Amino acid sequence: MKKKYLLFLTLSFLISTTFAQPRISGEPEKIIFSDEISYMNAVWSPNGEHIAFSGDKHNGIWVVDATGKKITKITSDAGAGFGFSWSEDSKFILARSVFSEGFRRYHNVKLYDVSSGKERVILNKSRQLKGLPVFSNGDGNVAMMLGRKLEKVPTDIPTLKSSGDSQKEAVMFGGALMPVKVSSISPRKVEFPDFKGRYVFNSAISPDGTKVVFQVSGLGLHVADVNGQNLKQIGQGEQATWTPDGKYVVVTKVEDDGAIVTAGKLYTVDVQTGQYSPLLDKVGVVAMNPDISGDGKNLLFENTLDGAIYKVRLK
Repeated sequence: MKKKYLLFLTLSFLISTTFAQPRISGEPEKIIFSDEISYMNAVWSPNGEHIAFSGDKHNGIWVVDATGKKITKITSDAGAGFGFSWSEDSKFILARSVFSEGFRRYHNVKLYDVSSGKERVILNKSRQLKGLPVFSNGDGNVAMMLGRKLEKVPTDIPTLKSSGDSQKEAVMFGGALMPVKVSSISPRKVEFPDFKGRYVFNSAISPDGTKVVFQVSGLGLHVADVNGQNLKQIGQGEQATWTPDGKYVVVTKVEDDGAIVTAGKLYTVDVQTGQYSPLLDKVGVVAMNPDISGDGKNLLFENTLDGAIYKVRLK
């Protein structure tokens, strides 16, 4: 009887640990900073070994190791740091850049080799690109919306085949492309009639590929299955990033004076209940763009007050 009781306690501990709400452990560490440039939008590589980030107004992309050392500038392209994405093998970065000639605005789409710094032009000087490009067919293609047409361009990256998992394909979700495991969704286009005329943005798919958290202009944060079902509103958080177990997201809540952001606080949100719990609220820190590492042990965020990237341990 005693052994059964001890076993029950052990299982209860493991379950509570596995699905425990994340907490901050220790003080945030400033790992990426400069006296000349404000850095932003830091994103973990899938293997957790590197961090990619951008500069003022999303111009340029840099890469460092997980400690913030060995910084390398990948590109100076304007706007490339907005909505870039890592390849599954953590070796390439896909980005959309922007430039103007006269009164005309153009986009390029490029694939950047992180180790060599070489770039490959996927789309050159286009005025037809809508939204952001995404990887599709694993890393085998880049998918883009050119006007109303979906185009796919080969990347020549060997696609990763993991044990039994379907490769990700580009799906239109609320008007924007998103890479989704094809086995977890039947339609290739998910629409939300109630959001007609509104912008769906900052979409993030859960680690198991079954749910998407996203923002809707004027209507706050939402979560739904990848096929659009079980849609619900979960508050006013922004820039959500998932915990590995898919039970929570970490978001920022911002305040402004009409001109600039004056406060940015991080919260944990239970995606089932919509309950918000404070995670980080520090004097002198306006925390934006949180990103949780794949193992759930570390969180990145930018502090708009000093233009630096911080890392903090989670427990």
